[in-house]
Amino acid sequence: MADDGLLLNFELGDVPLTSQVKFKGGRWRDRVRAQKTVNKDHQVAAPTDDDEADRPTKRPRTDDDVPGRRFKVAKANNANDKPPSYAMKTGQISSGLFTSNPAAVSAFNDHKDEETEPAQPSNAPLTDEAENFLALGLSRRVAQHLATKLEMKAPTAIQKSTIPLLIKEDHDAFLQAETGSGKTLAYLLPIIHRIMALSLNKDGTSKDIQVHRNSGLFAIILAPTRELCKQIALVAEKVLRCTPWLVCTTVIGGESKKSEKARIRKGVNILIATPGRLTDHLDNTKVLDVGTVRWLVLDEGDRMMEMGFEDDIRTIIGKTREVTLLKQNSEGVVLDGVLPTRRVTVLCSATMKMNVQKLGEISLEDAAHITASKSELDKDSETGNDAAFSAPAQLKQQCIITPAKLRLVTLTALLKSTFARRGTVFKAIIFISCADSVDYHFSLLKSTTTPEIPAPTPDTPYTPPEKPNPDTETTVALASYITSPANPKVALHKLHGSLAQPVRTATLNAFTVCKEPAVLITTDISSRGLDVPAVDLVVEYDPAFSISDHVHRIGRTARAGRAGRAVLFLLPGSEEGYTSLLGIANPVAPQLYESVLQKGLAAAVNLPSADSSAESEKQTWSTRAEALQLHFEQRLLATPPGGGSADRGLKSKGAKGNKGRDIKAQDNPLLDAARQAFRSHIRAYATHVRDERGFFDITRLHLGHMAKSFGLREAPGGIGGGVARQTHRAPAQKGVMGKPAATSRQSGGGKVGKGGAGDKDDDGLGVVDETAARRMREKMMGVMNAASEFNIG
Repeated sequence: MADDGLLLNFELGDVPLTSQVKFKGGRWRDRVRAQKTVNKDHQVAAPTDDDEADRPTKRPRTDDDVPGRRFKVAKANNANDKPPSYAMKTGQISSGLFTSNPAAVSAFNDHKDEETEPAQPSNAPLTDEAENFLALGLSRRVAQHLATKLEMKAPTAIQKSTIPLLIKEDHDAFLQAETGSGKTLAYLLPIIHRIMALSLNKDGTSKDIQVHRNSGLFAIILAPTRELCKQIALVAEKVLRCTPWLVCTTVIGGESKKSEKARIRKGVNILIATPGRLTDHLDNTKVLDVGTVRWLVLDEGDRMMEMGFEDDIRTIIGKTREVTLLKQNSEGVVLDGVLPTRRVTVLCSATMKMNVQKLGEISLEDAAHITASKSELDKDSETGNDAAFSAPAQLKQQCIITPAKLRLVTLTALLKSTFARRGTVFKAIIFISCADSVDYHFSLLKSTTTPEIPAPTPDTPYTPPEKPNPDTETTVALASYITSPANPKVALHKLHGSLAQPVRTATLNAFTVCKEPAVLITTDISSRGLDVPAVDLVVEYDPAFSISDHVHRIGRTARAGRAGRAVLFLLPGSEEGYTSLLGIANPVAPQLYESVLQKGLAAAVNLPSADSSAESEKQTWSTRAEALQLHFEQRLLATPPGGGSADRGLKSKGAKGNKGRDIKAQDNPLLDAARQAFRSHIRAYATHVRDERGFFDITRLHLGHMAKSFGLREAPGGIGGGVARQTHRAPAQKGVMGKPAATSRQSGGGKVGKGGAGDKDDDGLGVVDETAARRMREKMMGVMNAASEFNIG
């Protein structure tokens, strides 16, 4: 072939030839960063004529000089060697917990441990010896029963103000008092006293005609949740033990309507119900006669309005008022003169929100506003601050400012330090935003080993273990990670609205009667009215959706004069301003996460797995925190022995958002639970009330960092259109909400900014579509209103 005269001249220069570096395995982001680092190492700047002779040769960077490198670069020995292959050990790597975290803006107090004079309890029983239940007008029979059987010798301030008025007057009443102040007995005792008066003379002797369970229904008590109805019924039954001829019962959702009708047919004097189920019985149960009803009590009125029970309450009030009030029952017992001559409505609430005022307009007529004292009423009307009025004075509130990546290890350290000494804290409640997250944290923190049965000895013969309750088989377990030599056993419980009613009742009862240190992981279903004894700590791991919910959450501790502590988890930045809305009566002391980690991780954590030698060698709290986080992540990535065989080949929930890169979540149920909990948590975060959305802005969440708090290496997809980043070449996929879901590249982690070049994350990804975020909030608010008891997920 003839030469075409084309000459090629390649100038190679003096730069030595280097083999091409190629990385395999691991995450795409890690490979890109490693490739950039290697390319930078291999670049050699050409010297200029001016400084070629004077400047010394630059020493090439070695592997040891590269900060944060997680793998070594193998070098070729000669030109004939093949380019090396680089496998990333993702199973042994955890990104730094203490790097790239946003800075806190709060001014932290350096003298947190200084002992201050404890505040005087604001909801404790009165100490004046002259103040007793007999002096308030109750019968001697009831007063002696309270003092001897129930060990209640003195009333609280709200009981002192309420009981004489409801005994002597027939006016409607609005009871407003802080949580744990005894509002339940404040309206129960006058009702029971006046019903008992139908059977007793003034001197305490019995009348010829005695009222019994078939004498008529005299009082209806409405409560928003089934758990609160059960608790009110339990309190009423304890008081009614001095009057065995009177009966109370409950009609709530989740139970057999046939058995409820049977109880109503047998006869009941006090009926405790949820609004929806009572409306059903008023429409369909003919034996339910409200002609003798004298009292209608609306307990936790603000919560019932928030849950959408306004129409049911209107129906109940209308049906009871349209029935003619009977002056005597079917047995000829005269009711007027002893019982009220009109139907009395009692509304109870810890706050004076707008929905409570609306409910008062619907139900109350010429009502008396009753508070603990006149001074507190004046103070509340001047400040207009419901939260300040409703929080007990002896309650200590703290907030831990912790970055998203450190939330899980900080919670573990807090619980570990809480149960480090025996007798300091007996029971704790952890509030989480959604049911999926409750399920995941319960599965993560519970023990995976079966307790060993000690061998029998002549002194201690063998005793068979107690038969477990089938209703609590999946909701009660022994805890791991948070135990200590002082408390080797800590009982872990979970409770949310998606559980069956028998399971909910049995779990709450198990937590109430538990004789060992116990932790309850729950949603807002447990925030209203529940009175569990010996609760010393309340942890708001996820902030409440509104200030009123926060007040009721922290009201589960510091009840009836007991001391208590409430801890709120907040992210650094805008969320720190949320504390300004919580009232001034109990200032919230900010605390940095480092102090919690130092205290909780001063000793090694008892890991549930047998191989914990790597963690035990760590000596500092920071290395223990990193080892603990790595342990959580490895548990999610590991495949359980024989796990997933029944579900092999099935897609995990929400797997479309991770199409092509799902790590066989069906083989590890804990991984699937973590991903679903993360999705539900992000959706729940978008449902904060409008006034607080400036502090809890979903567009400011760093999804990758938040995923670390669930033990995930990266944020899963399938969250919804409100969080998906809009890139110009991203393929459209359907998410769980029917909107374009986040792609695998989009959901890999990064801050969700508001717009502009300065708001892009480290990977150069785009920003969130604000319109889509607004649409997601509107849709999620509809989900919240329709969900049972704000149970998202």
